[in-house]
Amino acid sequence: MRTSEPYALMRPRLQHVTVALAKMTKTLSLFSFFALAILALTDLAFAQYGGQGLGSALSSNPLSHQGQVRPGVDDLASRGAQETPFKIIKDVKLGLKDADPNARVSELTKLRDLQDPEVNQILIQSMADPDLRVKLKAIDILGSREANAAVAPMSSMLFLRSTEQIVKLHLVAELGRIGDAQGALAVMQFMAEPGDERGRGTAVFALGEIGSDKAVPLLNKVVTDDQSPMVRRLAQEALRKIDGEMPAEHQKQIASQQEPHAPVPTDQKFAKVRELDQRLQDQER
Repeated sequence: MRTSEPYALMRPRLQHVTVALAKMTKTLSLFSFFALAILALTDLAFAQYGGQGLGSALSSNPLSHQGQVRPGVDDLASRGAQETPFKIIKDVKLGLKDADPNARVSELTKLRDLQDPEVNQILIQSMADPDLRVKLKAIDILGSREANAAVAPMSSMLFLRSTEQIVKLHLVAELGRIGDAQGALAVMQFMAEPGDERGRGTAVFALGEIGSDKAVPLLNKVVTDDQSPMVRRLAQEALRKIDGEMPAEHQKQIASQQEPHAPVPTDQKFAKVRELDQRLQDQER
């Protein structure tokens, strides 16, 4: 009896402890359930508003974000990000404020084939850029675009004392490339200034490209009086173009179904002049 007596005394206490443990286990189970439920709701809300859960673009599943696409709204945003003429012009205007001349030249290049009325005005304004490279790029692109709107400002720039000689050479070449008869007078006045053989040859070639009858007396004088055989032969060629016996360069482009605004750098135009001179020399032999 003595050995079982302590157990009899402890039994009520053990029952009390067992009941208490059972209550604690039940409480912990309920707490765990609510905790898991809160976590699940948190993950769902996080995913819905851009987190890494279900439907998020940051999810490990590459297709999970498709459920969050907003029809119409996302399409408009995607379309607005494309390279439209308006956006290109806006970016070019911003890029032309760059202090690096090379960056400004690169921005102007983007405008070469862009069909928008504002482009020519941007290029005309860029002819006044303080950097020589930017000036030449603007002039050459205006010529490649055959921009008639540039004839008047080009003609005026041709006779400014501040205009560099190389810039004048490009102006004359591109006036010929544009082919507007209004540019003939400026080129003829340029020929009246003292200049080297290269400058006179370029001017004579430009007059042939423009094809104005007003240049005929001057070209006849060049044929008989100019000291350079090359310039005299180019004047003869120009007279044939004006008379319609030979097509101008831009007429050849149209006849061969080439792009009329295809860019031809001025240095290549000078190479054509030298090639033409050599061909004329071969014909006379």
